[in-house]
Amino acid sequence: MSYIKTSNGNLPYKQHLLYLGEHTLNMKVMEENLRILSMWLDKIGINWGPAFGTLIGIVRNNDALPWAQVFNIYILKEDEERFKDILSVLIDAGFKVVRYERRGLYYIERKNEYFKIFVLHKISSELRHTGGTDFIHERYLQNTTQWEFRGIKLNVPADLQDYLSFQYDDWYIPKPKIIKNRILAKYKHWVSSWVQDKMPDGIYYEWLKRHRNKDFIRFKKICNKKGYPIPDNVELSNLRPRKYKKVLTVGVYDLIHKGHVELYRRAKGLGDYLIVAVQDGAYILKYKPDSKVLNSTEDRMYMVKSIRYVDETTVYTDVDKIVKEVDFDVFVTGPDQCHAGFKRAIDWCETHGKEHIVLGRTQGVSSSELKEKINKIAHNK
Repeated sequence: MSYIKTSNGNLPYKQHLLYLGEHTLNMKVMEENLRILSMWLDKIGINWGPAFGTLIGIVRNNDALPWAQVFNIYILKEDEERFKDILSVLIDAGFKVVRYERRGLYYIERKNEYFKIFVLHKISSELRHTGGTDFIHERYLQNTTQWEFRGIKLNVPADLQDYLSFQYDDWYIPKPKIIKNRILAKYKHWVSSWVQDKMPDGIYYEWLKRHRNKDFIRFKKICNKKGYPIPDNVELSNLRPRKYKKVLTVGVYDLIHKGHVELYRRAKGLGDYLIVAVQDGAYILKYKPDSKVLNSTEDRMYMVKSIRYVDETTVYTDVDKIVKEVDFDVFVTGPDQCHAGFKRAIDWCETHGKEHIVLGRTQGVSSSELKEKINKIAHNK
């Protein structure tokens, strides 16, 4: 039995070698499955949508490609923890987790139809990677529109034609994949999957990086040819062992609430060791004398450190200084942390091989809203 680590504990599942070479989608069943899956993915509020050949089939045929074996879906790395949290709910709805790969790939099955869920890692401010052969520009993922597929709303790139033409050139021409010897392909796939599953992390990630670098070089050439050159300093830094991967996030954290706990939980899921930098109170008041910080720096650090997802706290003044002073691998920010200091910090991360992830806010709660409620209560008294 294998396990996936979630915030609710370890989720057991049986790891399959899973060769689907002779399987083709039954869209009537898959449509039923997609309705269930989409309901839960929308409920947790993450960025997701059809990917690769599945997207082509939906746009071109309003159907799966005739030779499709699975329904491909993407999610973003920063949403993976939320996705893992609904796996138990999906299991209750009849789904099974049948395979998980460390590079960021889930296979889930219901009624003998399969979803292949790609976790897209950010390797620069402009580029994502599946951990496999595919790379996607960030602009196609952040600027999306809804496409109605059999009554189900799916996120697709707003510049859909541009995306498909960039990724696949003549995507509108059917190109079935021909496998000459299915028996040989099956056993080759089984052996390769079994070996990858058994590899220790250190060997696995080195093996993966060596193979994926070839794909990356190929993708860079395509980008250069099409007028979207990738800077030379962008590399596959995410393809390394997760052991002792350190995550850094920063903030004031004056009124601790559910949104902060959710931030720490999801940030911790991006690595193994979470460092939370708390901004110095005296520094805040020096530059923003009208700021109403209720708790001292020491008290705020104490409260943050008490949350179980946090491994270490430290104090910072300028965000573009703390990123140079702390040893970390992933820098996590929120969507509203975008002033000049954060821009400098993010630029520094990207030029020094550090991963930068933006985590969306938890809906329905914020420090400013809490302070307004407190002021209203105090005023009414």
